[in-house]
Amino acid sequence: MRRTTMSSQMSKRGRVEEDEELPASQSKRSRAAEAMDLSQSQGTQRGVESAKRAAEAISPADMKKMVAAMVRFLLFNDKRKVPVKRKDIVDNVTGLKEHGRAFAVVLDNAKVILNEIFGFDVIECTAGTQRYFLLVNALDLPANRAWASGGEQLSLMVLILSVIFMKENRLKDDELSLFLDSVGIERGRKHNVHGDVDKLLATFCQQKYLDRQSDSNQEDSKKRTYIWSWGLRAFLEIEASQVLETLARLHDQDVEEWKLEFTGAVASHAKNKADLIR
Repeated sequence: MRRTTMSSQMSKRGRVEEDEELPASQSKRSRAAEAMDLSQSQGTQRGVESAKRAAEAISPADMKKMVAAMVRFLLFNDKRKVPVKRKDIVDNVTGLKEHGRAFAVVLDNAKVILNEIFGFDVIECTAGTQRYFLLVNALDLPANRAWASGGEQLSLMVLILSVIFMKENRLKDDELSLFLDSVGIERGRKHNVHGDVDKLLATFCQQKYLDRQSDSNQEDSKKRTYIWSWGLRAFLEIEASQVLETLARLHDQDVEEWKLEFTGAVASHAKNKADLIR
């Protein structure tokens, strides 16, 4: 009993000493963050346990059918490379509406099949209050869909990503227009190969290869301008080294020279990737 009391007192003194070293407001924020992390962890654990209990009420045969249906639905939608909402999965996979609480278990089983048989990883992302799911190639990265030379549109996307990379993942809208002009593509006019380029850019955003946000530092409040950056799928499917190799080939230079010249871009790319993928 005495040991417990002494331990408790030492723990309290330790917290007091830590709080004295930190400003009061910072100490309060630290404890609030710890409490929030603990609450989220407990909430996640309760959700997992709830999903397992719900899954136990489903027969093995029905579970197998739901898993197979989810795999088919995700593979079908991956052809368009557009992320799907959780609601779309529930609405299109037979049985999930009735057993919605078992969604996590069905998804986990589908993830195993998609990875081991088809070579895909299922990535979850959020936009506002919506949860999205997308497939990314889990096999040989240099030969994946995003980087493979298989069409003019993909080639254009890779070039745009390369320019954004050199700008440390922050490309202004007018800078994008200047780049497109330099390769013979004028925004607002139909291109003989790429068609309506603005629609194509919107498609790249839907597919999560590109991300477009309003420029909060724009000077003219009447004219909306945008900042372009890499999207989640691009970070998952494309490595910085691949961008540098492509740029070096385009300029007929040694890749090591490009690595030295864009050290800051490489560091910024790694940080942006770490911030986005947790």
